[in-house]
Amino acid sequence: MSQEPWTDENEYGLAAPIPSSGWRYGSKDRVVLGGKGLAMGIAVAHLTFCILLSSQSPEWAIIFFIYSFLPVWAIGAAAGSLFGLALRRVRNQWFHVAAFFAGSLLMCAPFGGLSPTGPVLFSLSIAVAAGVGRLAAWKLVHLNDAGMPKPRGN
Repeated sequence: MSQEPWTDENEYGLAAPIPSSGWRYGSKDRVVLGGKGLAMGIAVAHLTFCILLSSQSPEWAIIFFIYSFLPVWAIGAAAGSLFGLALRRVRNQWFHVAAFFAGSLLMCAPFGGLSPTGPVLFSLSIAVAAGVGRLAAWKLVHLNDAGMPKPRGN
């Protein structure tokens, strides 16, 4: 433990030197998504949300896209960053996709009643869009395999 009470080298690896492998994040972080991946995930989620929401009334598709642009990007950046930060230690990316879906569904369920298309469709469209956005960022994550147990037999 270091002298400063707000840093814990063993827990977070904040004050530890950068390992030779070049991993610049915490020593226990397994999956990290950069800004490029976050932006691409939000863009895919925005398009998915607009497609799902406009499936009920295609003539409103452009209006959905324009009016949802700022809220989706603002809320998507905040929620995506927080979900990603909370899930950094989880190596399984399918768990990340499921967590983005379930977390978005739980966050949006109270606001679904404000939608004319119904609470279930509105909340599910946001949850599916968040899950698809995280799935689209699958290849853009930085993986840390250091410290992972090696498979037996090798």
